[in-house]
Amino acid sequence: MATIVIPSGGAYFEGHFPERPILSGVLELELVIKTLAREALRPVILRGLAFVRLRQLVLPGDRLALTTRELADGHLRFDLRREGVLVTNGEFILGPPHKPYQMPVSLAEFAFPMPAPSLDALLPQRPPMRLVTAILNATEDGILCSACIPAKCPLVFGDSAPALAGLEVAAQAAAAWEAIRRWREAGTATPRIGYLVALRDVVLFAERLPIDQSLLTAVRIEATAPPLTHYRVEVSLGGLPIVIGTIATFLAAEGGN
Repeated sequence: MATIVIPSGGAYFEGHFPERPILSGVLELELVIKTLAREALRPVILRGLAFVRLRQLVLPGDRLALTTRELADGHLRFDLRREGVLVTNGEFILGPPHKPYQMPVSLAEFAFPMPAPSLDALLPQRPPMRLVTAILNATEDGILCSACIPAKCPLVFGDSAPALAGLEVAAQAAAAWEAIRRWREAGTATPRIGYLVALRDVVLFAERLPIDQSLLTAVRIEATAPPLTHYRVEVSLGGLPIVIGTIATFLAAEGGN
């Protein structure tokens, strides 16, 4: 068993969220990977995620107990607990990333200029944790966004970010789509906090993501039962996929509770 100590403040929480600091679920997973690598005295490389369930919020100052269990074919189960209560569990798929393929149609071809509120009015994240940079298209069942991982983003370690950061990009794109839907229905745009609560069938095509490079992310609804929505997501760089999979988000009530 290993212990992950979450700082009581600082860079991990900068911009996520300014009025209610919460550790990003994707950053939480990266801290698990880093802890596993430190315990094993070697790098831990991800090929994908079979599933992850983020059951509880992780807050400043939390202490999380990490336990793992090796399965067949490079799969590794993990549990994170806080004072005995299960916070997050999941199954990593270890090994080299999948070989990227040239996408038959570039996501950029679906870009269609459209009126939309400012990102400040759509997203509760603030720099350096806001990764979505522009809304390129939004339909009844999905959205296409451009994104960029800035050098000061909490997900950056050294001069790059883990490929898992693409899932944070996708989660923010999903939040932008939900805000645009509310704007179209009500005529006003207000950001609301949403939580990334589940991941499944995630395939990684890279180990790392460069900073300050333009990414494209496409997000499409798979199923919805508000406040819970499942999205199929794809994040690419230069016409090549970085990560694909399914995410689930939970829209918090007004005020973020």
